[in-house]
Amino acid sequence: MKRVLFIATFLLATLCQQSAKAQSFGDLLKGLSGLLGGTTTQTQVEKPVFPTEKELIGTWIYTDPEVTYEGNDPLASIAISTVKGQVPSLAQKYGVVSGRDYAIVKGSKITLVSGDKKAKASYTYIPSTGKAIITGEHNGQKIILTGHLTIKDGMITILFDAKEVMAILSETSTFKKNSTLQMIAGVIANYQGIKAGATARKK
Repeated sequence: MKRVLFIATFLLATLCQQSAKAQSFGDLLKGLSGLLGGTTTQTQVEKPVFPTEKELIGTWIYTDPEVTYEGNDPLASIAISTVKGQVPSLAQKYGVVSGRDYAIVKGSKITLVSGDKKAKASYTYIPSTGKAIITGEHNGQKIILTGHLTIKDGMITILFDAKEVMAILSETSTFKKNSTLQMIAGVIANYQGIKAGATARKK
């Protein structure tokens, strides 16, 4: 717990430094209030739209990584807000490039293309809930990930339990050499409700 409090305090200090250019002290307080769960206006939660099986078929070009938090712990909210800013550069270190990499979805099969690398997987999809169960291989071992898909304005988002994703990444050499990624793993390990994934647009 001490480690988590230290990380959260560090991230809060970083946030304050980054917010030093805010127009006023009130702007800064408003930003912090939003991160801590406080709000001055009520916002209506938008109902998610799940893609149909037909909409899934095709080629999807990767655009951005995505991290969300479904809990209400203020320390976690602060930590994850800063973590989101770190994820794009980490994705590039793993060789995942926006606008270049893509997934071909056909029938119950997925072909993932990242530069000159290809990976194949199969999936089952429940359109009424947006739930996809993806089966593939990693380092010769069978892996199963449960994703949740939504679609909006032609963009698709798929999110996985962050702990499941981190369990896979922790086996890579990049993880063992990257202190930032290890710090993120520490945050994820201590909080429920963190999801990680990506957004993509149809070709």
